Amino acid sequence: MFIKRSVYILEKLFVGIIRINNFSMTPNIYPGEYFLYERKCTLISNYHRGDVVVIKTSRSDQRTLKRVIGIEKDLVQIIGAKILVNDKVIVTRDDYFESQNQQKQQWKVGVGELFVMGDNFQDSIDSRRYGPINLNLVQGRAWLRVWPLNLIGKKF
Repeated sequence: MFIKRSVYILEKLFVGIIRINNFSMTPNIYPGEYFLYERKCTLISNYHRGDVVVIKTSRSDQRTLKRVIGIEKDLVQIIGAKILVNDKVIVTRDDYFESQNQQKQQWKVGVGELFVMGDNFQDSIDSRRYGPINLNLVQGRAWLRVWPLNLIGKKF
């Protein structure tokens, strides 16, 4: 009984689990995979570019994973197939094409915000559509893939 209660408390306070239900993070993460994530601590909110975070979308009650592209005070630009942060190219995706009216986009990430994107540029609703997100929407940082068994611990 003590162990069961302790695990429940740990899970509610420090660790969560999420099942992925969409294709927004393919090819690195697929639907049906499960991840453990460290719950957001109100004392620590130091997310870094490249972190995979669990967010609750403002448009629904669903949770999903997205990759942090920009942090506070960053300038994020998408120019054609290139993603730049503070004028440095961080990703070039030749398979990613936007319509002509979206050839160049840019966002300034404010204090208390993150710019997040799915790894699947063509099938992800993310900060490119709704802008930087408030840290209040972030529920934690994914740190361990736990299912399927053959992928436990594989980098994502």
